[in-house]
Amino acid sequence: MLTINKLDNFTYLIEEVKKYHTTEFVWEFLREVDKDNDELFVVFKKDWNTIVYTIISANDIELPKLSDEFYCAYLYQNEIYDYYGRTTENFENSILRLHTHSKDFFPLRKLGKPMIDEKVSYIFTEVKWEWLVEVPVWPIHAWIIPPGHFRFTVDWEDTLNLDIQMWWKHRWVEQYFSKEKDLNKLLKASQDIAWDTAVAYAIWFARLIEQASDLKVSNSTKLNRILALELERIYNHLWTIGALWNDVWQSFLLNGYLSVREEFLELNNEIFWNRTLKNVINFWNSWKKINKEDIKKVEHLFKKVEKRIKTLIYIEEYSSWIYDRFKDTWIVSLETAKLHSALWLWAKASKLVMDYRTTDLDYIENEIIVHPILWIQWDSFDRFQVRAKEIFQSINYIRKVLSKLEDLVEEKEKKQDIELKDGLYTSFVEWHRWEIFQMIVVENWEIVYYKAKDPSFVNWNLLEYAVLKNIIADFPICNKSLDLSYSWFDM
Repeated sequence: MLTINKLDNFTYLIEEVKKYHTTEFVWEFLREVDKDNDELFVVFKKDWNTIVYTIISANDIELPKLSDEFYCAYLYQNEIYDYYGRTTENFENSILRLHTHSKDFFPLRKLGKPMIDEKVSYIFTEVKWEWLVEVPVWPIHAWIIPPGHFRFTVDWEDTLNLDIQMWWKHRWVEQYFSKEKDLNKLLKASQDIAWDTAVAYAIWFARLIEQASDLKVSNSTKLNRILALELERIYNHLWTIGALWNDVWQSFLLNGYLSVREEFLELNNEIFWNRTLKNVINFWNSWKKINKEDIKKVEHLFKKVEKRIKTLIYIEEYSSWIYDRFKDTWIVSLETAKLHSALWLWAKASKLVMDYRTTDLDYIENEIIVHPILWIQWDSFDRFQVRAKEIFQSINYIRKVLSKLEDLVEEKEKKQDIELKDGLYTSFVEWHRWEIFQMIVVENWEIVYYKAKDPSFVNWNLLEYAVLKNIIADFPICNKSLDLSYSWFDM
């Protein structure tokens, strides 16, 4: 249940922040309202109740430093500075991005003049002893993924420090969603925010528009969305687990997972006419009705691949080579995870009970009971275990969906017109990287502000803790076991 409180000044905000000191994480966004005022959004989550505080603040007033209460809030404070030139009290100038733009360029500041005239360069941790070595990993990655800069400080083989710098590009995604008026174009664009997540993002955006328009969603559409979302979870988990074993020279296991993944991609194409499930989600209705023949295809595939997946997992669990490389590697303690407001695998493999599907009405209304999968040793092997268990969990959820869809294949839906109503709307979706959050502000029947965040925004910072006393050669293991997204630092 969303509760929105609008506070008059920052003093009240700080008082409220202290009340939620034990909350798992915080989001902090800024919106430029007019020449003289900005609007600050601070979002808390506790026991799955979301509380949003909004404050109108003058441009010449320093923003509150929420990182004194929530450590990870400093990331959002830096983002606000990067985009708007607005700073908090005692701002440390820890810049996240390194654009090729001029130092006084703030991409979201349109009306007022930024308070800051110059930007400082990103400061990496200095090597103070001659026997320590710096190892930079530059933005151009061998896999041609979005850029990021990692700088290791090592003593022989042990990693003593890691500095991470993201923010190398600015893709203007959030500006596009605030300017484009064609909602169908925005729905299509939402699928391209991250290359491996078409369904979750599209559901995410569709739900926002359905909230803002009071659209009714049929049960068959809800079931279709669960089906597509869980299929997307499965094929992404299969890829990530396979890639993990490839990084420890077990390419035959990678090939095994890729062959199973290919079968799922072919199934996607047969049912939804797209291998990665793009253009599957529509507003309020399903453009593709699942028929009884489609249901048979899904069941046939599950029977075909379940034993193969179990065999691959059995090999991994009883391989001394894999166990040696993954066990007690890249550990993140429960205390560190809480301090950094960790999300998804950091959380699930650190014994934090989190799974947004437990409160997702699409699942609840269809009696799909979700049990979050937890592990307690906090290392890379546990994060593999969480993923492996989620694959079979998703298969069971899909089977429940199919049994219900079989009775709804003839359900008809009446056409509904989309008319946005003014207000603030939020949406959450549980995906293969955990929960993603999205917010829009509608004024005069149009989207005037759009903001989005996924777990990677706060989770990347935890890598700097996980690497300690590990070897650089194991960095890909940790990176893939967490499946962190680079895209979110260039929105």
